[in-house]
Amino acid sequence: MTKLHIFQKVANVLVYLFFLSATVYSVVAPPPNDEVSHGSWTYITPSFWIAYVWTAIHFLLGGFVIYQWFEPAHDVALHVVGWHFVISVLLSTAWLALLKSGHSIIALVFVLLTASSVSFVFYRLKNLAASGNIYDKVFIHAPFSLWHGWIVFFAVVNVFQAFTGVSAEGPSVFLRILVLFGILFLTSTAIGYVEYKKEKGDLTGAFVIGLGLVAVFTNQTDAWIHWGALTAAIIVFVYPARLFIKGSSSAENAPLLG
Repeated sequence: MTKLHIFQKVANVLVYLFFLSATVYSVVAPPPNDEVSHGSWTYITPSFWIAYVWTAIHFLLGGFVIYQWFEPAHDVALHVVGWHFVISVLLSTAWLALLKSGHSIIALVFVLLTASSVSFVFYRLKNLAASGNIYDKVFIHAPFSLWHGWIVFFAVVNVFQAFTGVSAEGPSVFLRILVLFGILFLTSTAIGYVEYKKEKGDLTGAFVIGLGLVAVFTNQTDAWIHWGALTAAIIVFVYPARLFIKGSSSAENAPLLG
């Protein structure tokens, strides 16, 4: 292991610790004022319990920065994930800080940059790094799949935070249609996760988006948005079953003699 490799791995550990502390602060610290707090509410804002998924992502990323020091993860951590872990962490931290301070339009720029960086890692892992053992699956592939689904979901939420709000009269017809389009986009993205990895599917990314839609369902009271989010969540959770049905059907139709 060269000095550059050691430096890169130490950098991963340091930015992870910074990321963890910054995220904890952004969650527990009070908003700057009531206006900022109310300004972040939208008609697609999920229930707060969805933050527990973020906790799981942090836990698994912590496993990644530890697992990178072991030989099986060396090449993947350095040459597939590379410096994009550091870049993704710094961009995500800036996004959370901007969102917390009420700069939702600038935050939207940073969440899109974060999504691009995490997407780069996500696709490189799929194409260049097979999950050779359970540790690869849990501490390399799983955290980035979860993170990708998470950042896509909250990018959509951030769009509504940047350009819409809530009113005492409830959502207008136009705003209700926009929210339903956002839910449709998330649903199609989750289905895309399942289709992207063919016979295996990326169930973790789809699962995060499905949970996000359930959180929208539990937090929103407008009937169209409330039930639309639940319907979308059911589709997201049920759709992966076709992989197992298709696999079973292929096995039954396979020729007995190859």
